[in-house]
Amino acid sequence: MKLVFINRFFHPDQSATALMLGDLLAGIDRTAHECLVIASSSIHTHGDDIDDELPQYITVKRTWGLAQGGSSLAARLVNFALFYLGVLTIGMRQIGRGDLVVCLTDPPLISVPVQFLARIKGAQVVNWLQDIYPETATTLGFGSQDNALIRLLRLLRNRSWNHAHANICIGQRMKERVAHCGVPNDKLHVIPNWAEENMLTPLPRENNPLRREWNLPEDSIIVGYSGNLGRAHDVGTMLDAGRRLIREGETHLQFLFVGGGVKHALLPTPADEPLVAPYFQVRGYRPRSELRLSLAVADIHWLSLEPELEGLIVPSKFYGVIAAGRPIIFIGDTDGEIAQLISRAECGRSFRKGDVEGLSDFIRMLGRDVRLRERLGANGRDYCEAHLTRTARIADWNRILQKVDEGTAVAPQTMS
Repeated sequence: MKLVFINRFFHPDQSATALMLGDLLAGIDRTAHECLVIASSSIHTHGDDIDDELPQYITVKRTWGLAQGGSSLAARLVNFALFYLGVLTIGMRQIGRGDLVVCLTDPPLISVPVQFLARIKGAQVVNWLQDIYPETATTLGFGSQDNALIRLLRLLRNRSWNHAHANICIGQRMKERVAHCGVPNDKLHVIPNWAEENMLTPLPRENNPLRREWNLPEDSIIVGYSGNLGRAHDVGTMLDAGRRLIREGETHLQFLFVGGGVKHALLPTPADEPLVAPYFQVRGYRPRSELRLSLAVADIHWLSLEPELEGLIVPSKFYGVIAAGRPIIFIGDTDGEIAQLISRAECGRSFRKGDVEGLSDFIRMLGRDVRLRERLGANGRDYCEAHLTRTARIADWNRILQKVDEGTAVAPQTMS
């Protein structure tokens, strides 16, 4: 059986799904299996370590694509179309009877042409659901869920899930969403995402060269955000809390954004808010080889998800932050996937969107109490080592792949 993995981005790209796929390929049992990746030739997120060579057991076939994977909406749509066509073209040549195709969800709805291709070629499909479209798009205001085209796409997508051998959801709430679409329970499984906990060991702030490189005051408390800050993320609650704290004299706080995203445009600027803007800094994406350093710059980490997107997306940045041993603030559905993890780990606190007062009070408390920060960070790291290790997630994946290889059904369950 050949293992075929389909995702728009892969090495040397540094985007989240590319890195997750690379981790899976590095850890799964490849005994007697050839590994093929079908990916785009375009790059979404660059990194400095792009010259690292891939292992010899991985073959990569590239589809056509514009040079920049997400420079504009028009470019993304063109790249989506080129990728769909490229997958069908390459798949017809490379996929054979009995092969297993692991299909991620970038670009949206790629499971539809992949399932069509697999039925023609006699292959099995496992869908790895990192997000759910078109519901995410319509929730964000792109089209209407009652539109005839959207309803058709949803129908085709549901059929692709039903015809798959298995659908891997990255959270329990996501599994509930997919089950609500009519997918039987025996085809639904939960394997959360992960972080490389051995690489992301906690690092004391005084040992971090990035704090010096970025000229961060030694006595400052850094409230950090790492990764993409896009349309799915609420930033207004944190910005309003930050403005409030600075104006109330908590000038030892610095709000640092590492990464990119369209909502960086909402951050305070010197022209509009000269008194507040100096306390908000932006740094671009760092390569994965520096992730331990960039995560350890922050004394407090925060992440968010628009509440109505709960179950459609699970912010994977949570796993890196908890591995880094820093207290975590979540803004979104306080009964959602990440909020429940934070509660179980006792590593931080969750807040409703718009709860500026509660969030401000908690940040003020964390900023003044180093022992509280250390305790919450240690709790998170302990929980990560006990429940969220990459090794355990890869073992779950190996169990799924082995059952498919044997031609037996996979007992539905939430993985360990």
